[in-house]
Order: sequence, then structure tokens, then C-alpha cells
Amino acid sequence: MKKISYWIFLFKVVDFVHYYAILFSIQIRRFLHLLDQNEITSIRSFNRNYTKLLGILNKKVLDTPLSWTEGRTILEIYFNQDKTPIEVANHLNLDKSYTSRILKRFEKNELLYKSPSSTDLRSKKIHLTTKGTKLAQQLDERSDQQIKDLLINLSPQQQQEFYEAVKTIDKLLFNRK
Repeated sequence: MKKISYWIFLFKVVDFVHYYAILFSIQIRRFLHLLDQNEITSIRSFNRNYTKLLGILNKKVLDTPLSWTEGRTILEIYFNQDKTPIEVANHLNLDKSYTSRILKRFEKNELLYKSPSSTDLRSKKIHLTTKGTKLAQQLDERSDQQIKDLLINLSPQQQQEFYEAVKTIDKLLFNRK
């Protein structure tokens, strides 16, 4: 009798451990959830479609003489005056020599000028000229219009859903609130 109850007890323990091992492994998989290939394919498809929709593969940004990288660079300077070239490169995650070449083109085309830093004479601050400011404002306005045009055919509720989805992505990928 004792041998049978021992085996029953042992089976119950094994069953209990097995049950919780399965439950625990499910929880770990949820915790460490990695996307399956269909989900990854869907995200990549969205990225391709959104890139195409925004015209990012076009040589010039929003009918300006600027490439997409140049456009992003001039807007960075416009929104954050008095930065050094290194600060701009770091903020945009661009190669410093590539950023330097862009800034030299801007300077040659009279879009920006450099002035000595008040805190470090070895460093230069970059500023947009009037011409550079006008181009940045034009690009900023066209960027706003592009988003408006993108959403024009959506109902107000769909526009709000789109906005909430973008806010969620922004929060998840960039830790912004």
C-alpha cells in the first residue's frame, strides 16, 4: 500500500512539475517573444510601402534641391540653432566626415555660416543664413503638407487611430512619451 501511494505521490509531483514547467516555458516565451517570420515580413512590407509613399527613395526631398540626408540636416540646424557640426552628426547618427561635406556644400551655397564657439575657440557653431532659413522653412511646411495629404482621405477617427499608432511606435522604439 505504501509503495502504491509513494508512486501516486511521485506521479503527482512529476505531473505538477511538468504542468508548471510548461506554464513557465509559455511565460518565458511570452516574455522573450520574438516575432515570427510572418510578423517580420509584415513589418518589412510596411516599411517598404511607407518609404515609397513618403518618396524617400526619390533623389530630392519634397521638390527641393536637397537630398533626403541634406534635408534632414538643414532641418536639424533649423530646429536646433547654435550646434557644432559634431553635435549635428551625432544627433542624426551620421558619419562625421559625411556631415562635414554636407555642411561645406551648405556653406558654399550660402545656406549656413560658421562662427567661433564662445566656450571653445577650437570649435565652430553653425547657423543658417536667411537663404538657409527660408529653405528650411519651405521644407518644414512641405513636410507638414505631405502628412496632411497622406491623411486627407481618412476619416477623423482613422486619422486619430493613425496618430495613436505613431505615438505608440514612437514610445516603443524611442522611449518618448
